[in-house]
Order: sequence, then structure tokens, then C-alpha cells
Amino acid sequence: MDDHLKLDHLLGLMHVAIGDEAHHTRRENQIPLSNVRWGMLDYDEGKARTFTILDALASLCISEPDKQVVAIGLQLQLREGKICFTIAQNQEVKKGLVPYFRQVWDMMKELSLKFIADRLHGVESRPQLQYRRVSPMMPEGIGRDIRIQLFRHIFIYTRAKDKCRVDKHWIHLKKFMERFYKSRSEELSGYECILDRAFRALMEAFQASACKTPDQKDDEYWEAQYSFFEVATCAITRLAHHNPEFCETLVSQVGKSLSP
Repeated sequence: MDDHLKLDHLLGLMHVAIGDEAHHTRRENQIPLSNVRWGMLDYDEGKARTFTILDALASLCISEPDKQVVAIGLQLQLREGKICFTIAQNQEVKKGLVPYFRQVWDMMKELSLKFIADRLHGVESRPQLQYRRVSPMMPEGIGRDIRIQLFRHIFIYTRAKDKCRVDKHWIHLKKFMERFYKSRSEELSGYECILDRAFRALMEAFQASACKTPDQKDDEYWEAQYSFFEVATCAITRLAHHNPEFCETLVSQVGKSLSP
């Protein structure tokens, strides 16, 4: 589950650091797009962002339930406009990992090209546009079919590891939510509704997965699963990143309300 919840974050990083042009965040000075070439620049912040991308890509290559460690390195050939990945594992690299990773990368490139085309269309209408501090987010309507294919590809490859994670944590989350609902005598409001939305979306996804056999998992199924995880991801990100204080307060309140 964790790998799939990272997917949107990964895609957001990808369009910043890789492509025909790059955007930059956390910079006080504005950078004209005409100054950017080959999609990556040799500067400290860019390197740090690239390391984050590589870590995220490596996490998507974990398929064994335990004891598997994967690392990915990157070499740039800027003059040729090429990059080379090096994949390492704590044991012999698993058969099928390289073809799997290549498919993931190809789908991400396809999605990136769609986003670049959309961005360039906007830049043409606003030639003086420059980016400062915050990179633009990919619009929801761009490449949704590719996103679902990518989600499906990763989900299938990492299912053994995901099942291990779900089996370990889901029962505890269910117990917490049961206590949360019992501790609320009034209708949910504010961030409580967001937490409820995330939990129900995950529950729908896991139930659908359990009741469908492999041959029943068609395009409609994967589109629904992607939507469930999309809802859960957005809600969890809003809670954990934007208001961690709410999460801490909620845990304390739920515990106190159910104390003897």
C-alpha cells in the first residue's frame, strides 16, 4: 500500500526534474525557461531532488515480502540527452526486475510528454511566464489512462510486498477507526470527514480486491481501484502533511474517550 500512496508524489517530482524543460522550487530568483536545457541542471538542489526521485523509484521495485533491498543510481549523458540507470539489490537482481522497471519508466516518460505538451501550450500563450518557488501540479485530466496503467503495473508487481504491509497494519487501523467512530456522538466535521473519507476509500479498495479473482480484474476494476487509492492518497496527504497536529490530537482524544 505504501508504494502506491507514493505514486502521485513521485509523478509530481518526475515532472519537475526530468523532461525537455525543468522547473525549480525553493529558489528566490526567478529562472527563465529559456535558460533550462536537457531537463536537469547541475546544482545542489537539483541533485537533492534527484536523490528523492531515485529513492521513490527504488521503493517501487520492492516485490518480495521481506529481506529485499533495491537501490537505483543515475548517470547523465547531457550532450546526448540520455540517462542511464544502475539497479542494485542486496542479492542477485531479481529476474524480471529490469523489464518491469523499463516499462515503468516508459509509461512515466509518456505521461511526462503529455504534461510537457500541456505546459508548452500555456507558455506559448504567456511567453514571459517564469516559475518561482513552487512547481505547477499536473492537471487531473492529463494522462489519466496512463496513470491507471502505471498503477496497475506497479500494483501487480509489488502485490506480495503490499499484502505483507496490509496484513501488518490494516487490522490496527480498523480497530482505531472503530474507536474513533464510537468516540464521536455528533456528526463528523472538518478534518474528521477527511479521515473518514480516506478510511472508507481504502476499505472499498481492499474489499474489491478480496472478492475479485485474477480473471475478473478488468479495466473497470483497475479504474475503480485507482480512484479509491487516489481519494485515500489525497486525504491522507492533506492530513499528514498539512495538519499533523490534528492527527496527534485525534489519537490523544480517542484514547482518552475510551479509557476506563
